[in-house]
Amino acid sequence: MPAKSPSPSQPRSSSARASQDTILLAVTGLSPAIVTETVWALAHGKPSVLPKRVVFITTQTGAEKIREQLLSPVPAFNGLTAWQALRKSLKAGDDELIAEEPRVIGGANPKTGVIQTLADIQTPADNDLAASFILEGVRGIVENSDLRLVASIAGGRKTMGALLHAAVSLIGRETDRLTHVLVSPPYETLPGFYFPGQPGGAVEGRDGKKHLPAKAALQLADVPFVPLRNRFEDLHDMPGNFSGLVHRFSREIKEDASRPSLVEIGYRRKMLWVDDQPVKMRVKALTVLHFLLWIQEKGLAPKDQSEMASSIGKWLAKADFIPLGIKPRAGDIDETVIRHELSHIRTTLRKKGIRWNVPDRSLTVPPFALRLRD
Repeated sequence: MPAKSPSPSQPRSSSARASQDTILLAVTGLSPAIVTETVWALAHGKPSVLPKRVVFITTQTGAEKIREQLLSPVPAFNGLTAWQALRKSLKAGDDELIAEEPRVIGGANPKTGVIQTLADIQTPADNDLAASFILEGVRGIVENSDLRLVASIAGGRKTMGALLHAAVSLIGRETDRLTHVLVSPPYETLPGFYFPGQPGGAVEGRDGKKHLPAKAALQLADVPFVPLRNRFEDLHDMPGNFSGLVHRFSREIKEDASRPSLVEIGYRRKMLWVDDQPVKMRVKALTVLHFLLWIQEKGLAPKDQSEMASSIGKWLAKADFIPLGIKPRAGDIDETVIRHELSHIRTTLRKKGIRWNVPDRSLTVPPFALRLRD
């Protein structure tokens, strides 16, 4: 259940805010109050965050709703707009909570030679246009290291939220956030409700019942995402349109899966390196792994641990590359030891986040190039 919101009368100290360089980017539709609710939840979170700027990405119809509901004076608010009332309630500074003019999704019309904006997203072509437009909105923030992105998927059509999630996954950073705001009923669909601290008293619902804004409970949910940009070196070299970026990422990730990893074994230092990532590893584990790689290079991969145990002894007897004093005895590595050491290798590499690993149910390892180190 959403936690009860703090009292709207609580003072908001700027010293308590987590960041003064946060940009809130929100996709919105016919209910732009989702943005004021998100801002209020951010400001009352732990830590408190008050965005410097708020970016709206929407359609023509959505932009009209933003101007009508958030940026036009509300009689019940003593002539203030909902946005002004929110800034006043949160004690925003002069350079905080600055709402940009809504960014309306659009693209070039080849027939007229001018930018044409979308009234709605209704066709696959509209969807493609929205995808690239949202991606550029995200890119403009994440390319600036002085800014932190908070992206809200709470508003607009479901496709807009899905596209924003995809854009943040493609080029977002670990320090960025993807959020959805949870509003207690009946406030989530209550016309005229913008945030718990709003002025003007009770808000009347469509059924004629009145509800006090202060009783609304808001909670901000963080939506997990994987920052795929960590796999790629330079964001500036990436395709500008959404489909091109997805295609490039998909191609390179597929190539990663088939590209041999450089596996290096250092017995003296009791170390394993996978693509230059160092991992501390005991000698028995290194020995078992080395034999498994050696026998696979010969095209003689064993079908199970029992078969592997029957042949590792002869190989180990001739393994003069393992220093004396740490070299295991041939009789010390049996089927049980092999199973234990392979499990140890899998667990250790997985904890290090190394994608190359020995499969659980197979002794056929992924593509590799083997090298010994001192």
